[in-house]
Amino acid sequence: MNISGILVRLAIGSWLVAGPVLLAQTGQTTATNSPAARTPPLPPGLFFTTNAQRNVSVPQNTNRPQFPQVVRPGGASVAPGITRLTNLPALPTIPTPVYRPAVTKPPAQPLPLVADADVKEYTARPGDTNAPFTFTLTNTSSNAVTINEVHTSCGCTVAKLPSQPWTLAPGTNGQIQVTVDLRGKRGQLTKLVYVNGVTGTKTLTVKVNVPDAQGERAKNIQIATADRQAVFKNDCAKCHAEPATGKKGQALYSAACALCHDSEHRASMVPNLRALNHPTDREQWKTWITQGKSGTLMPAFAGAEGGPLTDEQIDSLVDYLVEQIPSRQAALPGVPRLPASQ
Repeated sequence: MNISGILVRLAIGSWLVAGPVLLAQTGQTTATNSPAARTPPLPPGLFFTTNAQRNVSVPQNTNRPQFPQVVRPGGASVAPGITRLTNLPALPTIPTPVYRPAVTKPPAQPLPLVADADVKEYTARPGDTNAPFTFTLTNTSSNAVTINEVHTSCGCTVAKLPSQPWTLAPGTNGQIQVTVDLRGKRGQLTKLVYVNGVTGTKTLTVKVNVPDAQGERAKNIQIATADRQAVFKNDCAKCHAEPATGKKGQALYSAACALCHDSEHRASMVPNLRALNHPTDREQWKTWITQGKSGTLMPAFAGAEGGPLTDEQIDSLVDYLVEQIPSRQAALPGVPRLPASQ
C-alpha cells in the first residue's frame, strides 16, 4: 500500500469518529435554542385541584414551586404551562334587578271651604282669661263636605265643631268656636286650627296680643302679700277660683296650681314644686293646700278657710302631688338652702 492510500484511510477514519460528535453538538445547540427546550416537561403524576370558595387551582406537587393558578370563567388558566384542570363548579347566575318606581300618595288637597277670614286677631284687656274667636265656613263645592275632627297646635287652644262628624251641604255654612287660654301668658301668641275632612284639610290661624302689664302685676302681688286670700275674690277669682270648680286630681292641678307654679312668667317668690330643696310627704302637701303658708303668697284653698276647694278635691290633689313629685332628700350640712317659701 502506497502512502496516498494510507492517508485516504486515515481521513475516512477520522471522519467516522468525529462526524457523529459534531452532528450531536450541532443538534444539541439547535434544540437548546428552541422554545420547547426552555419549558421542561411536566413530571408524571402532576395534577390540580380547585378551591371552590376562592376559585383558585393550586399544584399539588411539592417538589416544584407553588404557583396559584387563577381560573377564568370557562375553565381557562391565565398562567403559562398549565394544560390540565379539574372540573370547575358552575358560576351562580345573578338575577337582573327589576326597577319598580316608588308609589307615592298624592298630597292632601285643601277642603273646598271658604272662611270669613283665614287669620283673626284679638287684643286682650286687663283681666281677660281667654280670647274667643268664631270662624264661619262656607262650602263652595257642588258636593257635601264632611268634617271628621278639628284640632289645634297647642293645648291652651280649644276648637269646637257644631257636631262630630259635621257635614256641610253645597252652598251652606256653619261656625267653629275657638278659645285661647290666656292665663299666665303675655306678648303675642299665634295658634293654628286644623279642620280635617274626608278629602282634605283647612287651616285657620288665631293671633292674640296680651299686654305686658307690669304695673298691674306688681299691684296684684302687693294685694296678695297683704291678704293671701285676695286671689279668690273679685276679678282675681276668674283665674284662681272659678276654673277649679268640679275638678279633681291632674285636672284640678292644671286649673288651680299650674297657673302660678308652672307658669313661665311666675313671680320670683312662687316656687317650682318639682325643684324643691326639702323633703315632702302627704301630710305636708295637705297642710299647705288646706291652710296655705304664712309669710308667702300661698293662700288657703280649703272652703273652711275661704278657699274654693272641698275636702274631697284636696285629697285628690294630694294624691296627684305625691305620685307626680317624688320627695327630695334633706339638704346636707353646709349646703345653702333656698328660702322657706321655696
